[in-house]
Amino acid sequence: MLTNKLVLTVDDSRTVRRFLRTLLTTHSCKVEEAESGQEALRMCADKMYDLILLDLLLPDLDGIEVLRRIRQKDQSSAIVVLTGMGGIKSATAAVREGADGYITKQDLSVGGEAQEFFYALEQALEHRAGLVAQKQLQELRADFYSMITHDLRNPTSSILLTLQLLLEEGADPLTDNQRELLIIAQNAAEKLRRLIDEFLDFAKIDAGYLRLNPDMADLRKVVEESVRLAELQAQARRQTLTLKLPPEPVTGWVDAERLKRVVENLVSNAVKYTPEGGRITVELNALDDVAELRVSDTGIGIPPEHLPALFQKYYRVTEAAKQGIRGTGLGLLIVKEIVEAHGGTVRAESEGSGKGSTFIVRIPLRNPE
Repeated sequence: MLTNKLVLTVDDSRTVRRFLRTLLTTHSCKVEEAESGQEALRMCADKMYDLILLDLLLPDLDGIEVLRRIRQKDQSSAIVVLTGMGGIKSATAAVREGADGYITKQDLSVGGEAQEFFYALEQALEHRAGLVAQKQLQELRADFYSMITHDLRNPTSSILLTLQLLLEEGADPLTDNQRELLIIAQNAAEKLRRLIDEFLDFAKIDAGYLRLNPDMADLRKVVEESVRLAELQAQARRQTLTLKLPPEPVTGWVDAERLKRVVENLVSNAVKYTPEGGRITVELNALDDVAELRVSDTGIGIPPEHLPALFQKYYRVTEAAKQGIRGTGLGLLIVKEIVEAHGGTVRAESEGSGKGSTFIVRIPLRNPE
């Protein structure tokens, strides 16, 4: 696997660079050299290398910083760091920053160790190739999910629009029975739309590239529009849904569509897990430079031991399963990922089973940098 690879060696010692070249050319590698961090960065900007051997002690830049900058633009090259005998801690830090392995210079200087040196390089190349293949597979899977959900979302949106037009009453007024049937159909279509959006969000999170499209937005409008979608659900269950908004705008640099998903998920959960006739309160407040959203209900509650695991993938509270309340176990994970992508936090509070729950989201009201 090492044969004929393009290799960059980065070390301020000419002796070390020559020694590495001698070893690597025995495997027909094409070797290029850099004696400083800045030179290495310039060379990496011009071309892609199969393998980079990077000294952590360079005269101009910290080796970890060089590694970090390379990894910002290059996820394909295998990188092996070179360190002294006492530099194992630094080498471990380098692996956390994206290095694929490390070699001590003492090992290089000991005769008869060439085989272990080549084995370490082969392992690094295999490790990086595996990561690249995994990332490509995740991206293909996310693209596939996106295509499928897009094809499902379009007809669902058409159904919702048609039902809304029918409910608005044209020339012929609806009978009570007709209106009730249309509301049932609208609720079912809205549930399908949320499931499609949830599936797409999860696919992006699972692939590791959930991206925000932020702009200046008034969070009052975001919350109000999201709650409006849940009103029919609450009415069907004879629940009281109360919305409390501040009189002044709550403006922040946010992805409004993503935050709508957060509010929709939390309010939809509150409706789902609250018995008929229960109460749900959605409240938004501005606390200095942070927006705080509280979604409270008088529902089935959450046992204290379940609170720490609540935002994990596929996790569902036992009481919900016992009562036959169905769900994917993904909604709160999606809420957490979107909120944290905004630099915010989300937590749940409950005094226990049967005592309701409150979900608290805090989002920084940042201005564009």
